[in-house]
Amino acid sequence: MSSKTKLTRHQCRELIFKLLFAKEFDKEAVPSEYYETYIDITEEPTAEYVKNVFVGVCEAVEEIDAEIENCSIKWKMSRMSTATRTILRLAVYEMTKIDVPAKVVLNEALEIIKMYDDESAPAFVNGILNKIARDHGLIKDAE
Repeated sequence: MSSKTKLTRHQCRELIFKLLFAKEFDKEAVPSEYYETYIDITEEPTAEYVKNVFVGVCEAVEEIDAEIENCSIKWKMSRMSTATRTILRLAVYEMTKIDVPAKVVLNEALEIIKMYDDESAPAFVNGILNKIARDHGLIKDAE
């Protein structure tokens, strides 16, 4: 990726998704070093956002996973596809740790999962994220 390219927030999320997805297969990697190895973005605030969210998700993964499992009845994280786990982690982090509006997070997560997982994934992801958003008071039941 060219360091002169200014990424949209959607492109940043997709890049973070790809980083998190790849890191699933290299669990021992240190997140900040992993980021530095694979990403060549120097434009601020794009680079800062991508790195902060990627590292933040990696550091909070146990807490995030517990919350996801708590809302996914009969579904352990290990049964979910890597793409589904990854987008849920990113979305939960954005909603609960950095105050991205829940509706934005939901829409972005669904757009990304449609590109990277099977046709049943969006409904599953939507259900989990809506429950988490409601549990945190980020959306009302009527929304």
